[in-house]
Amino acid sequence: MATLSVEIPDSLKERLDREVASGRFKDSSALVQELLETAIRIQWKQEAEQKIDEALAEVERGETTPWQKGDSARMGQEYLQEKRAREAKV
Repeated sequence: MATLSVEIPDSLKERLDREVASGRFKDSSALVQELLETAIRIQWKQEAEQKIDEALAEVERGETTPWQKGDSARMGQEYLQEKRAREAKV
């Protein structure tokens, strides 16, 4: 596992220490790791919702085109490539 050093305000350090002291996390690294994973999931969900909203707006404006054979497979492959790229960044 990689090691990362970051600077945080004293108020966040106090909060981090309280969370670890509560016993929910074994140490500050476990807490920070969970927070980062949660932030990444939230960002992914927001990006997905934005894409859905954009697609719905296109439908409302009548800017859609009929699906062609192979569109679903192509879109699935694109999704998997994007997902793997996101996971590789983590």
